[in-house]
Amino acid sequence: MTSNPGSEPTAGDLRIGTEEISEILRAFEASDWTGMHLRIGGVTVSVGKDAPPPEPRPTASAAAADTPSAPAAAAVTAPSAPQPAAPAASPAADEVVDETGLVAVTAPTVGTFWVAPAPGSPPFVEVGSRVAAGDQLAIVEVMKLMNPVITEIGGEVVAVRARNADLVEFGQTLFLIRPDD
Repeated sequence: MTSNPGSEPTAGDLRIGTEEISEILRAFEASDWTGMHLRIGGVTVSVGKDAPPPEPRPTASAAAADTPSAPAAAAVTAPSAPQPAAPAASPAADEVVDETGLVAVTAPTVGTFWVAPAPGSPPFVEVGSRVAAGDQLAIVEVMKLMNPVITEIGGEVVAVRARNADLVEFGQTLFLIRPDD
């Protein structure tokens, strides 16, 4: 991958080779996912277990993925095994919220979004949680590397914009926080 020092990579800067594709396929095979469609730069990887790969789900960021500045886009079919339900206090990731005055906390990297430190553990935060600057809100996992999602401001979590185990994109809004006065 090439990029200008001090700047984030763009889709045109991303490069993926056979080694990276092999690692992605190994991770897919070890997962509970039934299918995956992943686009990085100009490379698309689509795979399915026991069936053809799924069509990509339309996402709120799908329009951004088609622009040259979007670093990556991904869609995953839900695993066939039952997944834990989202916390009751958490609204749907696509619920409409008036964002006036709210601060977005975004994904630090492309990867899998985890709301809790371990399976079966309570989530780091839920809608209505009070947070302080420096608090960890979630994890984004990429190739077994756990990247903490940290807030830079204190306030109240108003919305969670991704669901547990969703694939997220670099810069995608994960949380909306109403800052303390």
